[in-house]
Amino acid sequence: MLDNLLDQSFYEFPSFKVALFSLLLAFVLSSVIAFTYKWTYRGISYSGNFFQAMVLSSIATATVIMAVGNNVAVGFGIIGAIAIIRFRTRVNDPRNIIFIFASIGVGIAAGVYGYAIAVAGTLIFCAVAVMLNFSGLSKSDLFLYALSFSLGQGEVTDEVLDFLQKNCDSYHLMSMGDKLESGRVEYQITLKDDIDQEDLYIAFRQIDGVTNVKLNRKNNSERL
Repeated sequence: MLDNLLDQSFYEFPSFKVALFSLLLAFVLSSVIAFTYKWTYRGISYSGNFFQAMVLSSIATATVIMAVGNNVAVGFGIIGAIAIIRFRTRVNDPRNIIFIFASIGVGIAAGVYGYAIAVAGTLIFCAVAVMLNFSGLSKSDLFLYALSFSLGQGEVTDEVLDFLQKNCDSYHLMSMGDKLESGRVEYQITLKDDIDQEDLYIAFRQIDGVTNVKLNRKNNSERL
């Protein structure tokens, strides 16, 4: 009777070959997802750490799933251990969250030996990501710019406001005065369709009293 209880309390782990194949498959498929993300990325600054996170998360997930198996006790133990870890990294772009989730999903499928599901899911996910990248759905018509400049009088003149109203769809005052250097003003603006960034920059510099003009394009994902 004691032997039966002991046999039921332990989970029969996969062989070394099966575990190695599952982890290698998770690595290969998550690498495909990561390279697809890199190829279809449209942001300003690409993060190599995020690329590594997609690959490593799949391997770690597959390892945990194989370790748990159908053992409830081990599952609760791992949940308790993970609960101690606090993940405070902020992900601003919803697209990044989906790619991380896809990598974790591949790790789960490989961990439960659902190899066909893992391969098919990766192929369909990457194919759809590439298709959306070349479609019009991936393009944004809204471009945010940070316009900063110095004013000799220390306050925004009517000429500056008229210029912004004429050339911008929207403009919002972000900072002015004491928080920056003396007379420094910063606006967040969106340009009208027929206004070119370089032309606006040149024209804005011609306004009396405006000096040290800077116009930088911002990443739309920062607003999410």
